[in-house]
Amino acid sequence: MTPDDIDFDESTLHAYVDGQLPPERAAQVADWLLRHPRAAQQVLGWREQRESLKALHRDWLDEPVPASLTTALRPPAAANASRWPRAWAAALLLAVGLGAGGAGGWGGHAWWYGKKEAAEMAAAAAAARAAGRDPSIPEYVRDAAIAHAVYQPEKRHPVEVGADQADHLIQWLSKRLGQPLYAPVLRDYGWKLVGGRLLPAGDDATAGASASAALARAQFMYENEAGERFTLYVSTGASSPEAPVAFRLMRRVEAGQTTRSLFWIDGKLAYALSGNFDERRLRVLADLVHARIGMIARASSAP
Repeated sequence: MTPDDIDFDESTLHAYVDGQLPPERAAQVADWLLRHPRAAQQVLGWREQRESLKALHRDWLDEPVPASLTTALRPPAAANASRWPRAWAAALLLAVGLGAGGAGGWGGHAWWYGKKEAAEMAAAAAAARAAGRDPSIPEYVRDAAIAHAVYQPEKRHPVEVGADQADHLIQWLSKRLGQPLYAPVLRDYGWKLVGGRLLPAGDDATAGASASAALARAQFMYENEAGERFTLYVSTGASSPEAPVAFRLMRRVEAGQTTRSLFWIDGKLAYALSGNFDERRLRVLADLVHARIGMIARASSAP
């Protein structure tokens, strides 16, 4: 059965958006969405709603809880006889905080967090924005967008090692980053691997990585028959074994050219997929690439 013979119901599409499908099934849905733009647009709308809800007060909720609050939630044993259980106290604190969230998160509540800490957080965020940077975007994602803008237009030397040496390329980059890397085969989706290259890391390299791995990043480039290209940038920086997979978008405009990068963290590696086309196509490709990498990784680790 080909992807065009399948008609996915709404519950399956919702499960796809929520990341609840197994990788093989998710890859089927991603393939089907590439061929059904109206359904893909609907799925994109659901995903945007989901991301908007997740992003609500994200900058605040991702901050460490101030010590004064955690202390307040652990009163002395003598106070345990209070008529307010701790759960109610915690709920009240959260409700008050969300109600005043317009002030800018923990940093905006100087009466909770302390004037010095609030000023430092506000100054850091202001400095990042003054430099044209969103403080919530990891440095490696900006590096990925720049690397895409530099190498994507190249005709003669778009990559350092071509796809004709794919095995060598993957082994070499895996060794340099200190983690097994995979360049999924996407020919059945109309994309061929052009090759890849080794790139230097920025200032946010993981402190726990080896010296050589902390300095290295990898970039894989793909191309379709129309000459369109996207790049997959892989980093050990900003990664965390406990971090959940969650796609976020960065948009960068340089000399009239718009580059969109979807980035996510999966285990010990952080990824950024960059292209010069619309967000819908980029999200479908990111889902596909993520699913294919997962399939290869499981097959490689199988006994």
